[in-house]
Amino acid sequence: MIQIKQKVKKLKKQGFYNNWAKRNFDLITFFIYPDFQIDNEWFKKRLNAYKKNAEILKIKPPKVSFFVYPSIETGKKIGIIPATCFIKMREIHGHLNQSPGHELTHVLIGKINDSKNMPGNGLWQEGLCTYLNSTKTNQKKHTLSLNFSEVILATPWKKWRKYMPGNLYPLAGSIIQYLIKIYGWKKMILFLKKLKKSAENQDKISLEIFKKSLKEIQKDWLKWIKT
Repeated sequence: MIQIKQKVKKLKKQGFYNNWAKRNFDLITFFIYPDFQIDNEWFKKRLNAYKKNAEILKIKPPKVSFFVYPSIETGKKIGIIPATCFIKMREIHGHLNQSPGHELTHVLIGKINDSKNMPGNGLWQEGLCTYLNSTKTNQKKHTLSLNFSEVILATPWKKWRKYMPGNLYPLAGSIIQYLIKIYGWKKMILFLKKLKKSAENQDKISLEIFKKSLKEIQKDWLKWIKT
């Protein structure tokens, strides 16, 4: 992430983005790769997803700059891997086929709780962004279709890797789907707000908000995901 941010800053300094077309909406300013045409519906989907998710999360959405690349491969050629979100900069580098809401939701979560305070294993950030990606995907069904091993499903959430692999995003999304189904958005948002700098606080906050430890909730989720 740091390397990508440095690459973007260098490209800006070199004037790389100066000839990109610009589409300004009330909350999102899109910068479009040169000689690349995008249907208006694409912009509307992202704007609507951003507004809808902000309403769900009960926050005022900040203005965002969104740089659109034709594909992941296009970004890689210049040293960038879209989709990437720089939360503090409120800047997104995405590609045409990414989901409408995932990266934009990262910006919204940053308004609830600074990303540096969130546990580093990616569960809550990526799970929420996957669940709120505005693709109408049932994350439970998606998770089941991927046939994860029992070892992965039973791995304690606090022991998940620091940077979550992309193939685990649907699994994380299904965890959020379960929590929303059982406890609702009000408690989910309160849980996010109370998360502190250390992942060790997750259990204490879970007991306070959900009246169960994360270990107990994971057992309940496992039963639900297999049903």
